[in-house]
Order: sequence, then C-alpha cells, then structure tokens
Amino acid sequence: MRTMPDLLQKLRVRAKSAALKYRPGRRVSTAQSLVELAITLPVLILLFSGMVEFGFMLNTYLSLQDATRAAARRYSNENPFAKDINGNVVDDAAFYSGAAQAVVDFLMPPDDSAARQTIVDPTRDNVLISVITIRVDEAPEPDAIDSITRHPDGEEYYKLYGDTNPITLYGNTEIEQYATSNGSVPVDAGLLIVEIFYSYEGVLHLPWTEPFFSEANPAMLYNSTIMPLVSAKP
Repeated sequence: MRTMPDLLQKLRVRAKSAALKYRPGRRVSTAQSLVELAITLPVLILLFSGMVEFGFMLNTYLSLQDATRAAARRYSNENPFAKDINGNVVDDAAFYSGAAQAVVDFLMPPDDSAARQTIVDPTRDNVLISVITIRVDEAPEPDAIDSITRHPDGEEYYKLYGDTNPITLYGNTEIEQYATSNGSVPVDAGLLIVEIFYSYEGVLHLPWTEPFFSEANPAMLYNSTIMPLVSAKP
C-alpha cells in the first residue's frame, strides 16, 4: 500500500519531467531557425544552380577541347595537297572540309552513340581549319622567319559554315610568336590549326541564369589545337 510520501514523491517527479519537456525558449529558437532558413534558402538555390550551370558549361568546353584534339591528331597525318589534271600541286578542299566535319562529328556522332551530344548550330557556331607553312632564313644570326604561307591559296583559314564567326586568334603575328616562344630559334615547319567557336546557351534555363546563358545571350566558348603537319613543311 502506497503511503502519502510516496504519492507526493511521484507527483514531484512527474512535475519535474513536464517542466523539462516544456521550455518557452525552445519554441522561439525553432521559429528563429525557420526565419533564417527562409532568408538564406533563395541565396543557396542561386549559388547551387549557378554551380550546376557552370558544371554543364565546363563539360561542354571539355567536349570542344576533345573534339579539336581528335580532329587535329587525325588530320595531322593527312596531306592537305593534291595534284590537278596538269600535275600541279593544289590545295585539297576535301582535307579542310573533312577536318572541320570531324570536329562536328565528334560533338554530334552520326550514330547517336554519345550520352549527351553537343549540338552545333551552323548559324551561330563555326569550325576553322588553318594549314600554315613556315619558312626560315638561315642567313642571319640567329635564324629568322622568312615567310608564313597560309593555305588554301593564301587564305587565312577555311570556314565550315561560311561567314559565321569569321574570326581566328592565330594571325601571322601570333604564329611568329608561337614559333619563337621561350626564345627558341624558329625552324622550317608545317602546322595544322583546328579552332572552334561555340555559342553556349545554357541547360537549366532558369530566370536568374537566362541573362548569362540563353539563346538570346549565349556565352561564347573557344578552343583550338595546333599540331605539326609534316606534309605542309617546306
């Protein structure tokens, strides 16, 4: 049989337990956390979506890099020249169109084997192919570049898509700097340059990313690869 002191002790324990469960400050702390989350959540979403979009753009840039390298490696073993019916050496148009198309085929495989294709738009993007012959005059000391010849037929470059983005970062001045970089003495050489200009329009298409990556306002990505071309060496 329970005595009165036992009952009082039991009531004290229950009251103490109830007091521990109810803390006025705890409800205030929870409400404060919700307000802080509501304030910071939009900023976190902006940062996270920006990181994701940048990741897509970096992946696209790496795809462009792989495409120019693959095309340059393949066509550095080809001959950009052919002979006409009279036996004269002329520029082989198939070399330039083939090298440029190889870049596009790498980005958009005809057999649809790529997990995610990089769509090339002929109205906005372009692939440029340059074949360059560097002749060096050994008379002066040190040797100096005598001439820089561009093919085909003295043109600056071959454009895959007409006049779309007709710009190259490799003018004669840049080629001369490349041939004499780090104080090296220039030598007779043949070069193949594969360039691509690509309009990145974004993937997420969120309202806050549209001003930076959209169809109306794309980010221009550029990549190039230079390879020795023995057949163009003088």
